Amino acid sequence: MKLSILLLCLNEKATIAKAIEQAKQITIDKEIIVIDNYSTDGSRELLKAYQQDKQVRVVLHEKNMGPGFSMREGISLSQGEYFYAPGGDLEYEMNDVYKMFEKLINEKQDGVFGSRLLVKQGVSKLALIRERPYWLGTMIATFLINLLYGRHFTDIIATKLIKTNILQGLRCQASNQSFEFEMVSMICKNRFRIAEVPVGYKPRTHKEGKTIKVLDMLPAILVILKIKFFARLNK
Repeated sequence: MKLSILLLCLNEKATIAKAIEQAKQITIDKEIIVIDNYSTDGSRELLKAYQQDKQVRVVLHEKNMGPGFSMREGISLSQGEYFYAPGGDLEYEMNDVYKMFEKLINEKQDGVFGSRLLVKQGVSKLALIRERPYWLGTMIATFLINLLYGRHFTDIIATKLIKTNILQGLRCQASNQSFEFEMVSMICKNRFRIAEVPVGYKPRTHKEGKTIKVLDMLPAILVILKIKFFARLNK
């Protein structure tokens, strides 16, 4: 199997079914894994109908285990050669996986990071922050990763396509939103080859359920520093 698509769900009743159907349309040989982190908006009831769908593997948690825990679980369950987790909220364009694959194969990379900011490099950082204040957190975390590891990323937070065996060997431990930064830090510390491509992005508002805030970057920064100075390399 070429690709594992992981869709995380937490109160995504408005979008999760559409996300699953979009994932089904991906023409790459694939599996689809959906993990619900104890939704209370009716998402679970909707997902139970997909338990009879042979194209979809549904995991329903009996309590909120945290997004990092669900990511680690999804990675451990994945059987595809490559891992892709665009989320169940439709913020990211599902079909961007094709250009990510093209970049990965043509340039013989271990993974490809999607970037929301690659196409905005001509826009001043101040203008971007005024447009969406949470870009500040993205910029700080990305700058720190680039500084510590000599990389040139524009965005370390967006969706990613990475070899599954690499992710399964990273030994990440975070169960909360810091997982993303732990994973990126471990990838960079182990010197895996990572390229970057622009990806489509339609952010939700806080009213629509967006939960990431600038202050959420503080524990992320601590994780980045912890990995740099205390974590051991993979063997």
